[in-house]
Amino acid sequence: MENRELDDFNQELIEEVKEYASEHSENTESAFTSVFLSYLADFGESKTADAEVSYCMKESEKFKVNAYAFSEYFQSLTLIVSCYEKNGKIEKLNKSETAKICRQASKFYKLCCSSTSVLDEMEESSNEYMLYEFIKENKDKIENLYVVLLTNKLINSDLPEDAMINKTTVKYDVWDIERLVQAVYQRKEAEKLVIRFKNKYKYRLKLIKIPQESDVYDCYVGYISGECLAEIYRDEGQRLIEKNVRSFLQATGKVNKGIRDTLRSNPAMFMAYNNGISTIAEQVVIDENESTDDFILIKELVGWQIVNGGQTTASIYAAFQNKVDLSNVNVQMKLTVIKADEQMDTVISNISRYANSQNKITMSDFSANDDFHIKLEQLSRRVFIPVEKGKPSQRWFYERARGQYSVEVNRQLTAASKRKYKEQNPKNKCISKTVAAKCAMCWLRHPDIVSKGLETNFIRYSEMIQAGEIGEPDEKFYCNLIAQVILFQKCDKIVDAQNFGGYKAQLNYYTIALLSEYYGDRVDFSYIWQHQNISPEISQLIENLCYKVWNHFMNPNTNNAKGVNVTQWCKKEDCWIMLKERFQNDSI
Repeated sequence: MENRELDDFNQELIEEVKEYASEHSENTESAFTSVFLSYLADFGESKTADAEVSYCMKESEKFKVNAYAFSEYFQSLTLIVSCYEKNGKIEKLNKSETAKICRQASKFYKLCCSSTSVLDEMEESSNEYMLYEFIKENKDKIENLYVVLLTNKLINSDLPEDAMINKTTVKYDVWDIERLVQAVYQRKEAEKLVIRFKNKYKYRLKLIKIPQESDVYDCYVGYISGECLAEIYRDEGQRLIEKNVRSFLQATGKVNKGIRDTLRSNPAMFMAYNNGISTIAEQVVIDENESTDDFILIKELVGWQIVNGGQTTASIYAAFQNKVDLSNVNVQMKLTVIKADEQMDTVISNISRYANSQNKITMSDFSANDDFHIKLEQLSRRVFIPVEKGKPSQRWFYERARGQYSVEVNRQLTAASKRKYKEQNPKNKCISKTVAAKCAMCWLRHPDIVSKGLETNFIRYSEMIQAGEIGEPDEKFYCNLIAQVILFQKCDKIVDAQNFGGYKAQLNYYTIALLSEYYGDRVDFSYIWQHQNISPEISQLIENLCYKVWNHFMNPNTNNAKGVNVTQWCKKEDCWIMLKERFQNDSI
């Protein structure tokens, strides 16, 4: 990659971090983490999905964590550690420096797993203690720990070796400035997953081909051994459920205890009790010499994905990790090889929808929403911000794909043209589709869903678009959406000025939802669009409401919520229901 592309993008990134830090009253490293994670959310990076920024550091104990993400569905915890260079020069991290930074996060996890820990002595309101408590509460569910380093420096390809902490596998990954820029500029799909059954796993995958002719797909049925499936999951992890399929999974399902019990106590009955896995692939490589009319021997699968059966796969892997004998475990398997590329998303969506019968899976076909976001993008390029006098000259910039703004700025050939472009499209008026969805969903009174993170929120927003619950994106819709963004930004500043000391993001979500629920008729979106500001009356209302929300957070007053982590409680619908009841009864 050219140095100019890296340097230009890095400068834009630094400016974005500065603005974010100023607007959200965060330290620069937390701002960098938030901005970087917003890119990864758009790219569909599964390990960091719905990450919670939480700066934890203690130099004397040599640990640091900048954010974390927990997936009960995948039995995984991701600890994110950032290394931010704000001077504009792209420096390099050598192997030992990279390892040292990464191990700051794994050290924190190790302390969390200790029977006696220095973390016990930390202030209970601190980020360190709250994350410690969260990990302690969930550590029995964590099979894999991912440590992800985010940096605007350059690293070589060397990463720390996988490790074990107690029974947890620790895997390391790095997103450096070059990898980020490649993802933004090229937007290439990740290298296709190729499963080499014959050469790598020494496994003879024999399936029956269904005798039907179709231009869209071929279908095969059969079984795969539990040991082979566990080994593949060990090597590939969430990539097996990552491409489009991961978008259809709300990672909130609990691993089925019945599956585990069967694997441990009665493995020979697993085939009878379990529904198996439904999978898709883009290409199948058949061993013609060892195939017959009855059975096809598959050497390789290209682009293999598990569409349904993620719980089954994760549970088998968990048993494999715990040394459960899987020699008598076989898993039913259906393989759909999709021959028509243009129908890939539709077929995957429908397989996900119809194949599942164990736990409800929520689907969101992102490609179906492209027209919606394309129209908003087009509107943002032609609708100017109103002015009192003269000719309008500025616009909001709707980022349908994260990083579009930087790409457009750096396409300008001269410094003068770049300056003019930024004057017409100010950076502080650049809004990504995930952030726009966050602001909209707050106004639509789903603060519990917004609290779950950008990705989960965007999935739900997309479902509502598909169901026709959001509306068609015409000019009025676009202006109202920007008004909701402005309302959210003003709320953020008002909440910040109250110096509550924590939970600012959740305070914003619930305050806007409360405003919409009880005072929605007082909020004039046309006024906000015309003035690019909210009225003094709405400002005062927000200030009053945020104190109600704060008191609600600080006094759960229920057996179900008492003593819980407030950040986690805010993700539950009960938190929103209780707030409304208390507000109506004037009991907060």
